[in-house]
Amino acid sequence: MEHSRKNPPTVLVVDDDEDMLVIIQHTLLAEGFNPIFSPNAYHVMDIITRNHPDLVLLDIHMKGVDGADICQEIKSNPLTASTPIIIFSANHDIEKITKECGADGYILKPFTHSKLKEAFDSLLGVGKKI
Repeated sequence: MEHSRKNPPTVLVVDDDEDMLVIIQHTLLAEGFNPIFSPNAYHVMDIITRNHPDLVLLDIHMKGVDGADICQEIKSNPLTASTPIIIFSANHDIEKITKECGADGYILKPFTHSKLKEAFDSLLGVGKKI
């Protein structure tokens, strides 16, 4: 069943890799999502509380910040705990990290357009075409 919304779902993407941000931006825009970006994790809580994204896509390994710690911070705050989080990383322990930090899903790098879309659709309940 396709889920209908008035506005496109907003996805906050947190990653310090500019190339990855560009790739993800193209994918999200092509799928009709409303992407917002944070090139680091230092102000993620402020961005989430101001923008109320429908989903957070969070890199685990960023300079000076552990994405798993940010994930735990988001999930432990009553104002943001219900925000779905997908973490992504090339770390082969990503499934364990996902469980430990409380994320709702994960994507192993490198990922394809269809894997990204599949993860978003499963958490947002939308049925968009590729």
